[in-house]
Amino acid sequence: MSEKYSAEMIFQPKSYPVYTYVDRSLGNSTYEKRMKRAIRTPGNLVVVSGASKSGKTVLCHRVVAEHEIVDLSGSQIREADDFWEQIAEKLELPTEIQITENEGVSAKTSTKGEGKVSVGISAGLSRQTEKEHTAGNSIAKKSLRNNTQMMRSLIQEDKVLVIDDFQYIEPEVQQYIARTLKTELFHGLKAVILTLPHRSDDAIRLNPDLIGRTTVIDIAPWSLDELKKIAEKGFALLSFPITPDDIETLARESIASPQLMQENCLSLAEEAKEESASDVTAGLLQRAFAMTATNYEYYKQPLQAALKGPAQGRKQRKKYALDQGQHVDGYKLLLLSISKDPPELSFSVEEIKQRILDLLADSPGAALSTLYISNIVNHIEKSFQKSLPQLDTIEWKDKTLYILDPFLLFYLRWDTDWKG
Repeated sequence: MSEKYSAEMIFQPKSYPVYTYVDRSLGNSTYEKRMKRAIRTPGNLVVVSGASKSGKTVLCHRVVAEHEIVDLSGSQIREADDFWEQIAEKLELPTEIQITENEGVSAKTSTKGEGKVSVGISAGLSRQTEKEHTAGNSIAKKSLRNNTQMMRSLIQEDKVLVIDDFQYIEPEVQQYIARTLKTELFHGLKAVILTLPHRSDDAIRLNPDLIGRTTVIDIAPWSLDELKKIAEKGFALLSFPITPDDIETLARESIASPQLMQENCLSLAEEAKEESASDVTAGLLQRAFAMTATNYEYYKQPLQAALKGPAQGRKQRKKYALDQGQHVDGYKLLLLSISKDPPELSFSVEEIKQRILDLLADSPGAALSTLYISNIVNHIEKSFQKSLPQLDTIEWKDKTLYILDPFLLFYLRWDTDWKG
């Protein structure tokens, strides 16, 4: 291993990957170039859509300089006031300022609450006076924070407003924000919304005036070749020998997720260092994947709830014999089937049936009924929705099971406790 770099420096699953960033192609261009051009276009709202942890936030921080970005979290916006509070916190604006004027010639500004005040904000706020008193030739005025002036500050200081996880905001608040953005985009505001693919039209649907004023950039699932570049760059810097086949395995198990790829590479590097390994073995890779799976223990309880199934009363569920000697019910059988090789993010009902057949030691009988499978998947979907209301995990649509959360699938594949 290199002494110049540490694995933690090279592989960054939770933050911006300085050394292993991959500039992905988009047709004849790249995502970076497309986004830079969209942000530069006056009056244009930029919507970046992609699966969870597909690199939307990293792309933003690559394109927009750190001192220019004002990023908000949609999961923390419950009402309109939360939108403004987050902007004020990012701009470090106080809730109240005090202007002291001497003989109408000079003024001194003081603030109440933590934060810094730009000249533009102070001037704007001084126009809305809450209290005023005089002392000799001095006049002190107290003024409240002004939403309009916050937007003016964003525009004047050439900031880029980024709203992450827009899909978590309630529709009425989304509509309010969309209307606000439409007005301020006309005056020069730069704004970016990050959301999921099936929610990319929320802002436009709630405010049709944004039609023709929005650029939608869809982040495609990462290919194996793109994921492999993360490992190729990182392990080269670490001077750690790794074969193309091992890199292929890392990419395949990362299930189109750059964050999972970063985590798996980090786990492998850490395991190799602890074991003083000079090369990669199948066992080392398996231990690395198991190590990554421990980072997703929050799926444990929701998974147990899904495996439990609905209340049965006195009737016992049918058990199915597996090749390995286990006897499991339909709920566990279905989850085991989707956790099999190879990892996939969607399964038609026929593909599920074939995977179940591959697991069973005996004739499946009702296990291959489309209605039976549909009922089980519907229950598991509802169970996950109840246990993880803020996450899009799985969806059963048109007799196809979609895995919306690659981290859940990775956990199903590499956590062994639930399979016993």
